[in-house]
Parts: sequence; structure tokens; C-alpha cells
Amino acid sequence: MRINLPSTICFRVTRNCNARCGFCLAPPEGVQPDETTLIKRIDWLFSHGVETFHFCGGEPTVHPALPELLTHVHAMQGKSRLTTNAISISEDLISTLVGTGTLVKVSLHGDRRHHDEMVGRRAFDRTTRNLSRLIAGGARVSVQTTVVASQTWVVDRMVEFCIQARVRRLSFLPFVPRGSGSALRREYGLSATEREALRKRIKTKRRLLGRLLDVRWLDFNAQPLHVVEADGRIVLEGATESVDEVIARIPA
Repeated sequence: MRINLPSTICFRVTRNCNARCGFCLAPPEGVQPDETTLIKRIDWLFSHGVETFHFCGGEPTVHPALPELLTHVHAMQGKSRLTTNAISISEDLISTLVGTGTLVKVSLHGDRRHHDEMVGRRAFDRTTRNLSRLIAGGARVSVQTTVVASQTWVVDRMVEFCIQARVRRLSFLPFVPRGSGSALRREYGLSATEREALRKRIKTKRRLLGRLLDVRWLDFNAQPLHVVEADGRIVLEGATESVDEVIARIPA
């Protein structure tokens, strides 16, 4: 049976990770398909109308075949995106990201203390250093910041950081109670009032900053998202796992 898929899809290459974020939407569970399996899935998705692959995880950079996967998509005249914590970025990967025109989104959540607390390890220095390497290498880079309750100060901090680092786009993601975040809903969850105030504040920042920095509000609660899980299921993900719908499984 033919299924209808969007032109852009989130493609989990692994459910392994080198961090332990308390808000992780897809926490580590050890599933990591091999390169051959992932190439077959990419080809199947191409045949069903997918044109842009948003590589995610887990942490996609821990998969040794990521450069080959990006190259394969590019050879098929597809487009690629990557969301990464940028804890570990090789020179080979930077070269591939530049060569394939991949849009890279680096997760960074505030100053050193707050970021390291959020990701569960000392990572700020490595992430910011690799962000600088990506920019210097010519990669197309943006930053994504997850905002949790009582920590909306990160908006001003991250705007300042991105302007200084010459990052051209900054997206703010309000906490989503999925994955690891389900257990931290009370601690991290934004109230309706906080959420609306945050949205308005970011809208104002966007208007005031203009071309200096493209500030965006990225809300995964707005509409379901098509995700290819590491086990081959295609899932229509909602705000919580309780509303998820498995719509297909890619043939082995």
C-alpha cells in the first residue's frame, strides 16, 4: 500500500548518545542500525517522495557511517539536515557537511553551568569549540536552545552568544515532555503563562534584531512530526508518546 509522506522527514540513525540530557526526546536505548540498513531505508524513503533527510538520534555523530549517509543523500540529489550536540565533530564530518551543503543545527542551552547541567556532562567547551570549527570550515550552522521552566534568562544569553559567534539563526524550543522529559515534567514544564510570555518575547527579539540574527520560535507541539525511528518504524509523533501513531514500517 502506498503511504503519503512529507518531503522532509526526521531520520534517526541511532539511539545511542554521548550525552544524557534530562529533556531528551529520544533517549539512548542502544539501537544502532548498520550502514547498509540505513542506506536501504534512505532509498526506500526516496522512492516514497522524501527529498530532505533531517538526521537525528540519539546523537547522529556517534554513528561511524554518518558521512557516508550524507554523501549518499547528496548523490541522490536529496537535501540533508543535521541536529547535533557537537560534542564530537571530526574533520572528515565537517568536510562532508560542507561538501553536501547540509544545514547543521547545534544544540546549546545557555552558559557553561546551565548547559552542562542540562546535558548531564561537561560539554559546553567542546560544543562551543566545535561550533566555531564548523563555522570556520564553511558549514551552514544555526543554534537550537531548549528552554525549561524558570530559566528563560537563556533567551538573552543565547542571543548575545550567537551574535558574538557570528551564528545567523537561533531557534528556541520550549520544553517537550517526551522521552526523558516525561519524568521531569513538573521540574521543566513551562506553564501556559510562561509559554505565551516566552513566545511573545522571542517574537519581539525577532522583530528588533532583524537581519542581525534570525530568531525563531520552534514549537513541536504545533503539529505532529514524521519520524523514522532507528528500528525502522515511521512514527507520526505528537506532543507526548500517548498520541504517537505508527503509520508504517520500512521493509528490511
